[in-house]
Amino acid sequence: MSHPQPPYSHGPSQYPQYGFNGSGYSTGPIPTAPKNGFGIAALVLGLIGLALAFIPFLGLFFSIPLGIVGAILGILGLVRVSKGVANNQVMTVIGLVASALAIILSITSSVVTGILIGGGSDSSGASSSTTDDAVAFKQEPEDGDGGDEPASTPADDEAAEPSTDDEPEPVETEDEQRFSGQQDDDIVGDPGDTLEARGVTVAASELEERSGFLGEYLCSIVELENNSDERVSYNSLDWSLQYPDGNIQMATFSGEDDELSAGDLAPGGTTEGAVCFEHSSESGMYVLLFEGFLSFDNSRAAWINER
Repeated sequence: MSHPQPPYSHGPSQYPQYGFNGSGYSTGPIPTAPKNGFGIAALVLGLIGLALAFIPFLGLFFSIPLGIVGAILGILGLVRVSKGVANNQVMTVIGLVASALAIILSITSSVVTGILIGGGSDSSGASSSTTDDAVAFKQEPEDGDGGDEPASTPADDEAAEPSTDDEPEPVETEDEQRFSGQQDDDIVGDPGDTLEARGVTVAASELEERSGFLGEYLCSIVELENNSDERVSYNSLDWSLQYPDGNIQMATFSGEDDELSAGDLAPGGTTEGAVCFEHSSESGMYVLLFEGFLSFDNSRAAWINER
């Protein structure tokens, strides 16, 4: 005996229905992860730049670029926070402030160090000048002590006058070697000469061509000795090269093993290394210049190279 089948019911099912707009799926927006990348990057770059800002001169080449990029990313991060896309407002603000401080401190530390270096060189030069004046003052009485000598007669004066025909010709000195842009206080020499400037004795070899993995350069081997009573800083940025066309360029990084580094020289200390510049095949006068970077001491040493 067969039992009749119950009619199909269209009523609500005991199981939830899944599908769009059904009871199984939500029609609301799917939440997305916050985009905090700009704020994180600004914090990292700002802290690195802030750490390097306390190293004089190094901050000019690393802290300032890192600080600028970090500040830009920090501003972009705050824009995201204001739109509700990111939620790391505190981190972004700290990164922005650290980036700004990195720029300010790197400039301040470099300027202060340059002033201290220039002041040390000036005091050393002033001490040397005072000593020379004192020696000259002591010698004056000896030169002027002639009270017991008889007075000279007009005939003796005529005999003592040298003949104009026998006057020696002036001897040309190294300081008379001229180049375009030479200053009154410049000390000029030839390659291999040892010159003194800014309280240190410096020697520079003739410019030579070098080929490295970064390109071709004109390099000179320089030697420095601190003759002052104070510590003196040195850096490859103290050196520049004047090309035949009058263009002056600072030393560049060549990647050479013997390249001059940066540091300090104690009294009596010495160091040497290569300073390199962009290669040029132009013939003419190349002037290698040694002058203080960010220093108020105007004295320069110059070596004239003819190529």
